[in-house]
Amino acid sequence: MQKWQSTDLDAYRQIGDPDVDRLVAKVLSDQQGESSGRFAYNALLLLADKLIEVPELSIIEDSRLSRQLKSMPKPLADYYDPMEVPDWVDSAKLAMGAKLWQENTLITLITLYAASLPACYLMKNGIPALYQTEKLREKKYIFQRIYETGLMLAATMDQGGIKIVEDAEFEDDRLLLEVLQKLDSEGQWQRQGRCCCRTAGNSKTPIDPALIRAEIEKLRGKPKRYLWGKGYIAAKKVRFLHASMRFMLTQPGACRAWGNKENPQSLAETMSHRKSPWDTERYGVPVNQEDLAYTLLTFGLVIPRGLETWGLPLSLEQKEAFLHLWRLIGYIMGVDQTLLTDKWDEALALYETIQQRQAGPSDEGVVLTDALMGFLGDYMPHLPGLAHRLSAAMIINQLGMEHASFILDETLIKETRKFWRWPIYKVAAKSFRGYLIMREKVFKRFKYLGGLTVNRMHEASELLIDSWQDGYSRKPFFVPADASTWVRAPGIDEDFLSLLRQWRRKLFANIGIGLLFLIIAMFGLMASVPIGLVSGWAAFKATLIVAVSSWGISLAWMQFRLPVVFKMRPDNEDFFSAYR
Repeated sequence: MQKWQSTDLDAYRQIGDPDVDRLVAKVLSDQQGESSGRFAYNALLLLADKLIEVPELSIIEDSRLSRQLKSMPKPLADYYDPMEVPDWVDSAKLAMGAKLWQENTLITLITLYAASLPACYLMKNGIPALYQTEKLREKKYIFQRIYETGLMLAATMDQGGIKIVEDAEFEDDRLLLEVLQKLDSEGQWQRQGRCCCRTAGNSKTPIDPALIRAEIEKLRGKPKRYLWGKGYIAAKKVRFLHASMRFMLTQPGACRAWGNKENPQSLAETMSHRKSPWDTERYGVPVNQEDLAYTLLTFGLVIPRGLETWGLPLSLEQKEAFLHLWRLIGYIMGVDQTLLTDKWDEALALYETIQQRQAGPSDEGVVLTDALMGFLGDYMPHLPGLAHRLSAAMIINQLGMEHASFILDETLIKETRKFWRWPIYKVAAKSFRGYLIMREKVFKRFKYLGGLTVNRMHEASELLIDSWQDGYSRKPFFVPADASTWVRAPGIDEDFLSLLRQWRRKLFANIGIGLLFLIIAMFGLMASVPIGLVSGWAAFKATLIVAVSSWGISLAWMQFRLPVVFKMRPDNEDFFSAYR
C-alpha cells in the first residue's frame, strides 16, 4: 500500500494547477473587450457545450462557431481540445462505475448531501477558500452551489458522459510495402495502382497475412485514445473555475477594479477589500493539490462508503470501478497523478491521512454546514427545525459523532439526539437499510422490472437535480465577471420564490410517494412466502397481489405523474428560457 508522508502533503498544499494557472493569469488580467478576459472564457464555455451537441460545426469554415473560435486567443480556444487518454484507463471499469451511479442515483444524491459535502467542510485549512469568496457561504446561494455540483455529477457519471474516442485506423501503403520488403528479403515490391505487386525475385512462398498485419501494427503502434463528452467538458469547466478562484484570492489587485468597498463591481474587487491578504503559509495555495485530492475522494471514496453505510451491499470490484472513474475525473481536473489511485485501501489511507492532518472544528465549517442544512427546508414539510434536525441526523450517521461535532452546532446535536427523537431516526435508518438489501435481492430475481425501476428512479433523480436550479443570472460554471452575475434574474422576487418552494415540496413529496410504493412492494415480495407458510395460501396470494400492485403503481407514478408535477414549476420566462 502506498504511504503518503506529511512532508509530501505539506508540499502539495503549496501547489495549485500550474498549467491552467498560467492560462488563467493571462486571461483574467486581460479585460480589453468581449474577445478577451472573462468575457472570452465564458463565451468559450458556451461554445464547448455546443461542440458536444454538434462537433461538426468546428470543421465547417464559415460556421459561426468556427469563426468565433478563431477570433479567440489560441491558448484559450484550445483549452477544451480532447485530451489523450492515460494508459491506465479501463473502459470496462468506467462503465461499471457509471452503472453504480445509474442504478443508485437518488441514494447517491442523499449521500452527496449527508456525507460528501459535509466532509469537505471538515477541512479547517481548506474551507477558507470557499468561505472567503462570500458567495459560497450565504444561504441564499446554496441552490446555485448544489445545482452546479449536481450538474457535474450527472455529466461525468452518466453512461457515456466521459467518452473514450479511439483514433481512426487507415491503411498505410507505405507501411505495407516496408513490411513486405522486410518479410520477403529475396523479392522486390512496388505499388501499382491500388495493389502492391512483387516485381522481382524467384521465391513463390506466400507470406502469412497474419504475420503481415502483426508487423504493420508493430510499426504503427496502438491507435491513440482521446477523452471527450459532456463529462469531460464539465470537469474542464470546474478546473478553470478553481484556477480563477486561486487567481482572485491571491492576486485580487491584478483584476481591473470597477467599484469601491461599498459597491464592488467584480468578485475579485470584493475580495480585494479583505482586511488581510491570503495566508499561503497557513492555508496553502487556495484549492491546492491536497485539497483537490481530498475533495475528489469525498466523491470517489465517500459516496460508495456512504452507500454501504445506508445499507447497499457493494463488492470491492464495484467500489474500485467507481474510484477508477473518479481517478480519471481527477486526471482531467489537473490533480497530480501521485495523489490519484483506484485501489480502495490506498484511497482510504490517503483520505484518512488528510483528515488526520486537516479535519477540525471551525466557525467557517459550521456556517457552511448550516447553509447546506437550510437547503433541505425547501423540500420538507414546513415544520420548525425539521430540516435541520433531519440533516443533522443524516450527517451524524454518515460522518460519525466526532467529525459531525466539528461542523454541527452543539445545541442542534442535543436537539437531534433527544431521547424520544433519536430512536425514530434509528428506526427510519434501519428500515431504509432493510429496503436496500431487499431491493438488491428482488432486482436480481426480476431483472426486467428491476431495470425498468432503475431507469424510472434515475429519471426522477435528474428531475430533482433540475429542481435545484435557482433564480440567479449567473450561468453554471461561469467565472463571475461582475456583481450582476450574483443577483436575481428579472422577475425573481419573494412571491416567485415562495411559489418555487411550494413546487419543490410537491415534487419531493411525489418522488417520496413513488419510493414509498416501491418500498411496500419490496417488503411485500420478501414477506409473501413467510406469510404464506404461517397463514396459508390465501394470505400468500393477498400479500403478493399487494406487492405486485404497489410495484406497478410506483412505476406508473414515476413515469406519468412526476413529469406532470415537474411541468408545474412556476413559470418565469425571463429566467428559465435564458439561464437554463
